[in-house]
Amino acid sequence: MTTSTTPATVVLVHGAWHGPWCWDKVTAGLDARGVPNLNVDRRRGDPLRGVTNSDDNEAIVRAALDTVDGPVVLVGHSFGGVAITTAPLGNDNVKHLVYLTAIMPDVDGAIPDNFANPELVGVIQADEEGSTTVQADMIRPIFYGQCSDEDVDRAMAELVRDEAAIPFAAPREAAWRSITTTYVVCTEDRALLAEGQRELARRADRVVEWATDHSPFFSRPDLVIDLLDRLAREYAE
Repeated sequence: MTTSTTPATVVLVHGAWHGPWCWDKVTAGLDARGVPNLNVDRRRGDPLRGVTNSDDNEAIVRAALDTVDGPVVLVGHSFGGVAITTAPLGNDNVKHLVYLTAIMPDVDGAIPDNFANPELVGVIQADEEGSTTVQADMIRPIFYGQCSDEDVDRAMAELVRDEAAIPFAAPREAAWRSITTTYVVCTEDRALLAEGQRELARRADRVVEWATDHSPFFSRPDLVIDLLDRLAREYAE
């Protein structure tokens, strides 16, 4: 007699300036494999703006987690790593965290000096209200260096401004200290540098390295799908 199990739900949290659309290839692949998934929207307002306040981000992700029954694999890309560091606190359903070339803060708030590429920092542009975007001609090389023209065109049409520059408060507690964690280092990332990623990855239980750009959900969705499929089945109920 065989016993069937349901894979853990994969909850996906996008990074700065992006939206749930960036995970479309990944969610399609997970759907095809029978892996339940939930895509969190960290934007609000009209026109939409990316939420940058740490407490607000935590609340958004925590509310999404509260809708899931059963085990969860929680994934944060880039700035999405800030929210997944605190949102799972007190939620016993969250069994594993995945930081996909992501900020992985500790309670001191410190981030390695060699983490954010100065090239990216230099092309973030703020308007009079403080909301930010990235200089248009640098978006492709920094975020989508290995992506198809079609994917880049899609992203350019979908990217939004963020509410402000991207500060984040030091977390009161770091969920990765009590929840098993995978860090995915993307070695060809021109937004977040590989050496800084590796330094943060020392905090993780497992480390994976891919020779991809900042956006493997576009450039190598097969890698993302395979990893999340394995983890969802590892933490199946």
